[in-house]
Amino acid sequence: MDITLRMSDHALTARAAAAAGIVLLKNTAGTLPLLPAEDGAPLPVAVFGIRQLLTPAYDRAMTPWRAIGVLDGLMASDAVRPDGLLARKYRTWAMEHPDGSELPLTNVDFGALRHDCAAAVVVIGRTPEQDHTRLTSEETAMLMRVTSVFDRTILVLAAPGYIELNEAALACGAIVFLGLAGQEAGYALADVLTGRVCPSGKLSFSWSEKLESFGLAAQQLDSFLGYRYFDTFGGELLFPFGYGLGYGKAEFSSVSVGLDGCDVTVSATVENTGETYPVQEVVQVYCSRPDSGKTGPAWFLDTFQKTQVLAPGEQQTLHLRFPVTELAIFREKASAYVLEEGYYDIRVGSSSRATCLAGSIRLTRSAVVQAVTPCAFPDAELPARKEPVHLYTYPGEAEELETARRRAIRLSDRNLPRRSRKKGRPFTGCRGDDARHTLDEVKSGACSAFTFVAGMDDTSLRKLVCDFGFCPSDVPGALGASAELPRYGLGPMTIASGVCGLALKKDLEQDDGTVRHQYTTGFPAPGMLACSFDPDLIFSVGKAIGREMQEYGVAFCLAPGCALQRTPFDAVSQESWSEDPVLTGLCALFFCKGVQTHGAAILRTGTLPRSLDIRLSSLRDIYALPFEIAARACKAALLPDSIVNGEALGEDCDLIRSLIIDWKFSGMFLSDGERYTQEPDRVTLERSALRIVRVLTQK
Repeated sequence: MDITLRMSDHALTARAAAAAGIVLLKNTAGTLPLLPAEDGAPLPVAVFGIRQLLTPAYDRAMTPWRAIGVLDGLMASDAVRPDGLLARKYRTWAMEHPDGSELPLTNVDFGALRHDCAAAVVVIGRTPEQDHTRLTSEETAMLMRVTSVFDRTILVLAAPGYIELNEAALACGAIVFLGLAGQEAGYALADVLTGRVCPSGKLSFSWSEKLESFGLAAQQLDSFLGYRYFDTFGGELLFPFGYGLGYGKAEFSSVSVGLDGCDVTVSATVENTGETYPVQEVVQVYCSRPDSGKTGPAWFLDTFQKTQVLAPGEQQTLHLRFPVTELAIFREKASAYVLEEGYYDIRVGSSSRATCLAGSIRLTRSAVVQAVTPCAFPDAELPARKEPVHLYTYPGEAEELETARRRAIRLSDRNLPRRSRKKGRPFTGCRGDDARHTLDEVKSGACSAFTFVAGMDDTSLRKLVCDFGFCPSDVPGALGASAELPRYGLGPMTIASGVCGLALKKDLEQDDGTVRHQYTTGFPAPGMLACSFDPDLIFSVGKAIGREMQEYGVAFCLAPGCALQRTPFDAVSQESWSEDPVLTGLCALFFCKGVQTHGAAILRTGTLPRSLDIRLSSLRDIYALPFEIAARACKAALLPDSIVNGEALGEDCDLIRSLIIDWKFSGMFLSDGERYTQEPDRVTLERSALRIVRVLTQK
């Protein structure tokens, strides 16, 4: 196989993205990094677990041009040397047992391994199709056996997300969350384990002690999701949202909060106080509303920024800012976003449970800051929220709160911007010139999109709108294409899945018996990419996918998803970026921007429940927030196939119409189910067609 420059470039992008998303969960007694021996010879290690060979790394729809497993990645490193005999046993077992069952350790000479190897690496994995989130008895027995022999044991978790860790797992000196790291997973892991890359990933979800805790959180569907539930109701966590270790020691030497007009400003100085290893930290800013801990979450993430790689003794000051209006909450009765009177506390730290209260802003009177488009959509009739009785706290928080409130920055409601929403004129249809036009004429400016759509006959108009994505594509492996309408200059536009990269068929047999290949790159899954907390890196992944779309003739990429990660039980949790709406929205935004340097991205809903009852305030403040953040930069969105508060969400739904006006979304809609809640008339189809034509004529 000849590796092209594009393949080589994208492999490096995938490797860097995977390394940045790897999360170091535990590291005691200098277990990591694995450095060469004093004489410079590679460190001998014993690698256990069948997933060192069959490493889960991407969505099952992907067939990338190569897949580097954990063992292959470690073998290629010049810092470590996996035991050859043990590796041979696993390779033989894998060939004889393709089902992925674990190798029995009865025939393994642990005495020789302990003598020859300085450390052990245990790899446990789950594919996206596997839904068991507990360690099996075989995996537990393997961990107990290995940790009883090796004092220096590293547990690697190659899984879409959460796995309940028992005592055997927690006995390991180091625990590394690899996630679904893409085709370069093995190389990226080796980079981090050997210190070639300093670990800088942060958990994009909460890691509970017990699996049952997520079930309790799911019952609080309304305003409490993920860390918003655990930190408000005091749930026990092994690792909180935003948590991740490094080999160096990052500390906040100073933090401050200010107000610049209507923007909240945060300055944080991060210093590497370690003596040996570099470190890279994520400064996370959490905010609390006046009602926090009573009717809403204790705090929520508003913004974040990642430092550069800091050498020992080096420091960096980051300056973050955000509009104070982002702290407003949606009130259904007012049909507006409102800043309530009271204190808004600003917390700065390295995870949702490792913050300090850096300052407070006091609003002297409640104020409406953003009116929304009214809509006749039913609100959910849910039981009244109960006040949490186990609000998470930490030593010194009461003193910090007292100081922050005493020194609070006063903000008058008269200084706040007030944005009203005027209802536009109703769309009554397109007016044409009784002539038939082509798409090229719209692109050249010879006619308007309105004139073009007005000239389409009813059958062609319905095909353009309702058959978009459902027609066969000439790109093997693609999901579908739009209808081909030559008389209007409309050729078929292909849609392909892009959750972990462009999902196309890899091997194409030709009529003459030869095989042609479509070599696409397998990138880390969204849930792992989000752990990087690095929007620029996510942009580079999206740009690489867009480049491959252009190469293979794909117009639309069915990614990214914007659904929040609710529980580990979700069938395709790897498609969700995070449990947090701000992190999810920013990841989707920069992914879209990257893809759209070459093609078009489709915002997708992911795995919303088929039927959902929710307060409209929670829908706007949490579940719809990722779409709002990403929508303005996206060219298309997939309508959710869900029933919300008893109403279907079609393109003609009043809620959808009001949201797209508020978000200024000018892209087109697609659907994998019913597009409309009722039979569309000519005017409705023209409205949809105009959105499609605008997207197709954008430069």
